[in-house]
Amino acid sequence: MNYDEIKQLRTYARYDGVYLGIIWMASFACFLAITWQGMLLMCSLLLMLYSPFFVASRLKSFRNEALGGVISFKRALFYCIRVFFNGSFLFAMMQWVYMRFIDNGKLLNMVSSVINVPENDQLFKAMGLNRGEYLQVLALMFEPFAFAASSFIRGCLFGTILSFIIAAILARTINTKQQYS
Repeated sequence: MNYDEIKQLRTYARYDGVYLGIIWMASFACFLAITWQGMLLMCSLLLMLYSPFFVASRLKSFRNEALGGVISFKRALFYCIRVFFNGSFLFAMMQWVYMRFIDNGKLLNMVSSVINVPENDQLFKAMGLNRGEYLQVLALMFEPFAFAASSFIRGCLFGTILSFIIAAILARTINTKQQYS
């Protein structure tokens, strides 16, 4: 790939990463709103499950519109990884802003209320954990930077794994339209 091709790929991946980040933000907003409407949990899960299909559709558009229907596995992989990286970065930044300025411990309280259910006593005993220590560690995980950093790392890790699958499926080295014309 030459410099212009890399620049083109980065530009497309940047825009599509922003769209992916917006999808993840909507999913996170639906997750936060499940305390008001339980059905929003399904919306949140569906948006997260839609992510690889969204990236695949954007890769297909990039392949067909910008590259004339031909893309190598390496370029498709690089594109998908860039989209997931950009989406993860934007999503992590949004989560940091939310946790730092808006949340004020609401998300931690929501998770803690689920953990403090008496039915979980046997689970903690079986695992050999002290509930108080577990809640202290949980509080550290819900600090803004730690929460955003772990979200970014998860997004990049799962995105990289999914990128191999998406790139393998959508890579095309010959233009089938021209081949049969």
